[in-house]
Amino acid sequence: MSESGKPELPRYFDRDTGQHLHIYLGWHFAQVNGIEVELEGVPLLKNEITGEVVFTFKTAAMVNYFVGEAKKQGNPGIRLSPKPRESKRYGYCEKVDFIYSDIDYEHIPGLVRPWDEGFLTPVFFKSSVLNKYTQNPEYRLDLFSESYGNIESTEWIIAFGINRNSLIFMWLGDINSLPIQEQYYLRSENVDSDHEIHSEFYDAQIGCIPSEPSPQKQLLKARSGLDGLVKSQHNFHLYQLHGEVDKVIEHLHRPVFWEDRHVAPVVEALNKILVESLNISELKNRIKRKDEKANIKSLGSLKVLGVWLENYTRLGNIYEIMTPFYVLYDYRIVCAHLASEGSRLEKIKTVNERLGLDQNESNNETIYDALIGKLLSSIDAIANEIKS
Repeated sequence: MSESGKPELPRYFDRDTGQHLHIYLGWHFAQVNGIEVELEGVPLLKNEITGEVVFTFKTAAMVNYFVGEAKKQGNPGIRLSPKPRESKRYGYCEKVDFIYSDIDYEHIPGLVRPWDEGFLTPVFFKSSVLNKYTQNPEYRLDLFSESYGNIESTEWIIAFGINRNSLIFMWLGDINSLPIQEQYYLRSENVDSDHEIHSEFYDAQIGCIPSEPSPQKQLLKARSGLDGLVKSQHNFHLYQLHGEVDKVIEHLHRPVFWEDRHVAPVVEALNKILVESLNISELKNRIKRKDEKANIKSLGSLKVLGVWLENYTRLGNIYEIMTPFYVLYDYRIVCAHLASEGSRLEKIKTVNERLGLDQNESNNETIYDALIGKLLSSIDAIANEIKS
């Protein structure tokens, strides 16, 4: 709300910079229509970088009312501080006492539905809530962007978001449509709201902004595109075992948990998709056409691909382009193979160095994201050269 007392349109982003605004319940002072307004514990929206504070619609209406009363009574200022209370309850999931906050529904822009009160109340869960859906074949978890996904069974589907604190959240009204036993399971992982729902889930469902495919999905799409290019330009498929690989891709999603045991299956799958499925026999045939004396019989998949690129493209940085694929192979060993701690640390150092990370980086999420980015860059570089 401006100092004139006129409410602004609800927004969850800074208009000038596009930076996120966040629910703020701390102290704030403002001048509104000549009245000094002091707020403590009243829901506001704040830009954590610039410090700018924006009044929500509900807070603006409340402040306007008390400012008007202060003017009538000749008071120079007001102080508003709500008393502690329990969150308002909405008419959903009444048999299961979910923890949620009406502050989120009533103050985060875009959630209020007068015709369907409380439906878009976010309900928060520990990230471990997804364990059941990643491990049980009766369910399918599709994390199709960094912070937006679906959980599916044969009978229902529900969307969820992931916020900056790695909490999972779903809409209360959506949860209401799930079988009661599923609701009880979710309740066992339910936690207090942190009032934070910025995510591609929010952007897509509330802002109608299409979510960007995750870098992992971009990588798989780029792989498919490269295969098509090689087929059209060189008359053979760069990758083989399409049916088997399609099954691997169908169940592949970005890790939700970042311990080695959770990352290992994903890295193993990527190695199958990007390395083990290379059409080595045909690559060797093509190399032999160029150089009958080429000594490639004992070469592994990646070295054969490197030799083919040397013979059939004008790429001058073959080593740089091939490096991420070797890193993928080594990272698979780090995550999935039993080794001494010393050996593991040495291997992870070389992985980090080749990814441009600090050699002591140990966070799997950081390493994984850097690796996906490098793999995507390599495939794009190969594709662009073949196009030209």
